[in-house]
This record gives sequence, C-alpha cells and structure tokens, in this order.
Amino acid sequence: MCKTVGTYQGKWIGVPWAIGGGLVAYRKSWLAEVGYEKFPVTWDQWHDAGKKLKAKGRPIGQTLGHTFGDAPGFWYPYLWSWGGKEVEADGKTVALNTKETVESVKFAISLWNDCCDPGGLAWDDSSNNRAFLAGTISLTNNGASIYLEAKKKPDSYLTESGKPMKDDILHAPLGTGTAGHFALPGPFIHMVMGYSPNQKAAKDFLRWVNSKPVFEEWFTSQQGYTSGATKYWEEDPVWDADPVLKPFKDLPNSGRLMGYAGPPSQQAAEAQTKYIIVDMYAKAVQGMAPEDAVKWAHGELAKIYG
Repeated sequence: MCKTVGTYQGKWIGVPWAIGGGLVAYRKSWLAEVGYEKFPVTWDQWHDAGKKLKAKGRPIGQTLGHTFGDAPGFWYPYLWSWGGKEVEADGKTVALNTKETVESVKFAISLWNDCCDPGGLAWDDSSNNRAFLAGTISLTNNGASIYLEAKKKPDSYLTESGKPMKDDILHAPLGTGTAGHFALPGPFIHMVMGYSPNQKAAKDFLRWVNSKPVFEEWFTSQQGYTSGATKYWEEDPVWDADPVLKPFKDLPNSGRLMGYAGPPSQQAAEAQTKYIIVDMYAKAVQGMAPEDAVKWAHGELAKIYG
C-alpha cells in the first residue's frame, strides 16, 4: 500500500491508511491440541487442522455472506492463492473461468464441509467476533478487533479453564496456495470533490491530519488495527508494544486490491458490491457444481467489464 495524493476524474484524493484485516485470529492452545504448535501454512494443512478442530466442536468460523469486509477479505485472497483472477492485466478481459479457479472452488467445498461452521453462510462482519469470543469457533479471518476486545475486558472473555482468553489468542496469515499467499487490505480514501467551494480548506485539513506528528497520535491509538500507507509506518514503535499484534505490521506487503490482475476500477468495485466472487464459492458449497459456479461468476463479471 502506498500513499497517493493527486486527482482522479476531477477529485483530489489521498489514500492515507488501511484496515489491517486479512489475518487469522486463532486459539493457540486449541491448535496445539490437534498437533499444530505453529499455525498451518498451506490450505492442505488448514484442511487437516480444521477437520480435527471441527470434530472437537471447534470449527473454523468464516463468513460466506454479503459482508463489508470479512467475506471479501478471505475469499479474494483465497482465489488469488490458487492462481485465479478476475481479469487480465489490461483490466478489461475477464479471466475468471480457468482451471485454477475451478480447483479453488473444488477445494473450498471440502474445506467448508469438513472444517467450517455452516452458519457462516449467513454471518455478517460481527458474527465471527461474537462466535470467537463465545468460544464456539477456533479461528477466523479478522482484523485485530477480537483480540483488542478480549484484551480490554480480560475478566469477561475467558477460556474453558477460566483464564483470560486474550492470553490464548495469536494472529497468523491466511493460507498459502500454489500461487502464493496474499491479503486484501481495506484502503480508506479521502476525497475532495472537484465541485466543492471549499477545496483549499479541505486540502489543507487533509495535509494537516496526515502530517506525521498528527497521524502518529492516531496511529498509536489504533494499537496495530490499521496499517500505514507508506513503508515509514512499518518502523513505528506501535509494533513493539504488543507482540500479539506485530503480524499486522507486514500485512500490506502481501496485499492486492480488487480487480487483480488489473488495476482497481469502478468495474472491480461493482463486482465486489455484487459479491460475485463470494457468491461463486457460496453457490458451490450449497450444491452447485464447481464448473457451473465458476461459469456463472465469469458471466456476471463479463456483464460488468463488457
């Protein structure tokens, strides 16, 4: 992620920061019980660990619903890790219907059925937080909010042995596939509209609020929940304050944005808001043939990019 300041279609814009989603919060003692002192890396290892955890009544908790962050934040990187992509680098040619995408869907079916809480089909962005803190799931894709809540209220969120849950939570990257490991940071963009009569004041404010001394105070307050927009913020002291949150420091380095392999675009945003990639996997885990689910999603993207 890099900080940008300039214009786009008559608007003055800046990308100052991103939510540090795209990591997994997990119960380290529960993973250790099924043989994983270190968090599983590959999707095959995820399946092995998840199957054992679900057998103990501690499934993986992952949403396949129409959420703001948690569903796209898992399923887009999952697609990329298999070598799948929405479009070619030209940002126009739809390229979803490939062997790699079909294989990702086939594996997702077994991962879902063998390892996950089936209720995730209807989960919103808060459902996995509640399930994790209630002790009904073992791991979930999330930002730092689960841990920060447990840390803030150590007497309210306890393990089955009565100890503070915060001491049994760690963070790890999403799974690695044949094409690698990726994340989907959530960038937040500030804009000043071209037709605004107060452009100078607005630009001056944005420059001020994103100046290092001012931004530093806010960044520190986030405790690692957000990533800075430049490499400079990787060296911030906030990352040494709590080792449980330190994995979020490197998250932007594996980040890709919507519309890969093309650039972010209006079409990519439309595809996201219509949940085409998420629904491709949701349809498959509910019984649609993998090839048909991919064909459907490819057709929906063609309508947007055509």
